Amino acid sequence: MSSKGLKYILGTNRGPLLTPGDASENQGLEKAGGLSLVKTPTRTQRVRRHWKRFWCVYCLGNVIFLAIFLPILFLVIIPAIAQLVVNKSDLYLINAVVDHPKPDSILLTLQTEVDLHLLIPVRIDDLPLSLFEREYGVNDPYVQFTIPGQKIKGNHTMGISDNFTTLDNMTAWDLFLHQVVFEEETTLAVAGSTNAYIGVLKSHVHLNKNIKTPGLNKFNGFSISDATVVLPAESDGTNLIGNTTLPNPTVMTLEVGTLTLDVKAGNLTIGNVTVEDVTLVPGDNVFPMKGTLDFTTIIKNLAAVIKSEATAIKAGNLSINAITTSVVWNGTEVPYYTDILSQLTLSANIGIGDILKNTLAYLKSEGNITSTLSNLTSDLNLSSLETRSTNTLRERAPVDLSPFMKHNQHIQDIIREIEPDDRDFIVKSLGSLYPDA
Repeated sequence: MSSKGLKYILGTNRGPLLTPGDASENQGLEKAGGLSLVKTPTRTQRVRRHWKRFWCVYCLGNVIFLAIFLPILFLVIIPAIAQLVVNKSDLYLINAVVDHPKPDSILLTLQTEVDLHLLIPVRIDDLPLSLFEREYGVNDPYVQFTIPGQKIKGNHTMGISDNFTTLDNMTAWDLFLHQVVFEEETTLAVAGSTNAYIGVLKSHVHLNKNIKTPGLNKFNGFSISDATVVLPAESDGTNLIGNTTLPNPTVMTLEVGTLTLDVKAGNLTIGNVTVEDVTLVPGDNVFPMKGTLDFTTIIKNLAAVIKSEATAIKAGNLSINAITTSVVWNGTEVPYYTDILSQLTLSANIGIGDILKNTLAYLKSEGNITSTLSNLTSDLNLSSLETRSTNTLRERAPVDLSPFMKHNQHIQDIIREIEPDDRDFIVKSLGSLYPDA
């Protein structure tokens, strides 16, 4: 058979076999249901074939990427996220106690509430904290202490209790106390650093926050109640007793000590009072007071006293100003309390009617009115004064009270309320003061 005849092996109806590259090569392919019988690789097969060819390139690229990214993740990104959580957290002062105030130290209790806004727990190492004033900077704190390491989750309370604390920067401490006493709201600046752990992830975080808390606001609401003139004076010279109220709208408890205050009418010092064992807890604090009124000074300067009290007397009151002269705790003066409180003038109005009623009730309880009046005259030492006659009194204190009494409805009401027997007693008391009048 010739080579030309080899093309017709399957019979004459088939025609010649196609050679490779013939343009009509695919024209003779049979179809089955409209689908080509030529197998096309899937996406997975193509990827797998590509990976087999270039896997070493991808492995090398991943190693390089992780070598760059992981240090950034653990050294930059995670610490930045942890610091952001700390910066965005809420920190509140819920309790503070300053006990045993000594010139250079205190016993400190401090409780704060922190909310990290995280649902997962965070563990921290010991947290050294500094309390400081922004004016002097974080590197010059007035108090330093350490909060033990613990786990924090949700709203968490942490702090210290009865921690002996040395006062490092007295100037900053004085400034902080001044804000507490005088301001309606004060700022507690706190800073510290520690390690925080979320699982096995560790981050070094810094805390630097201002905690807003109410202040004493100059003891707004200070008052004196149950004021009573003690006649005759007690053995220690006390001739004035009563109760004083010192409001404390803060969350702080301050053990202060024994306060000694000058009592003034206008600019004239007319006596002093002592309030013992003062510890200011949140809320209104009522303390007994006792003091000494200098009746000799009052009578010598009667005109000035009445002039300074004119507005208050028209309202039926006596206006009393008290200024702290010393604060003593456990027998030792506390200089920072003395300095701060001596800058504050405490003012109170005392009802004249209340003083008269309380004093009369006290004198009646003594029983011996004659003896009381005699002792009163002796206590005042009127023989040494140039006020033993009406004329001399008018010369030293030219005050005409009749128009004042005529138009002062408050005083008239007080006099009407006094029982006739008590009125007679008052007349006798005044008569004993000026026996030559």
